[in-house]
Amino acid sequence: MSIEDLISSSLSEYDKYFALKNVKSSKILIQKYNGKEIGFAELKKYKDVGIIFYIGIIPEYRGKGLGKEMIKKAEEIFREKNVKIVIASTKSSNIPAIRMFKSLNYTIFNKKQVRRKIIELLDAYEDDLVVCKELDENIECGKIIFK
Repeated sequence: MSIEDLISSSLSEYDKYFALKNVKSSKILIQKYNGKEIGFAELKKYKDVGIIFYIGIIPEYRGKGLGKEMIKKAEEIFREKNVKIVIASTKSSNIPAIRMFKSLNYTIFNKKQVRRKIIELLDAYEDDLVVCKELDENIECGKIIFK
């Protein structure tokens, strides 16, 4: 399956547009299940900040821990690149994503608390939450992302 097909199969029409627009400027991580490509993550890096730009799992494979597995792989990639924190964004209505990020020890911030630069990096104009995780124990998310 092509990355374009994977994106189209796992995201809403709105999110699909932005994921496809940014696919060429992102590192793409593919998630497989029993040899079948069922999900993806678009990863970016800005200085020492890792950005999970988009993550998508084909609907019939959701709820099996595959998104969580993919986030862990993304964190490994970011650690190899000396990233200090990882950020992503979501909507407060996306309860499965919030649960997943919380289970992986991400801190959740209301977008109104977050510096404009972080919103721009995430292209998070429609999302209302920003999630953050420290990969370096000497760095605090709040010191980097707060206004």
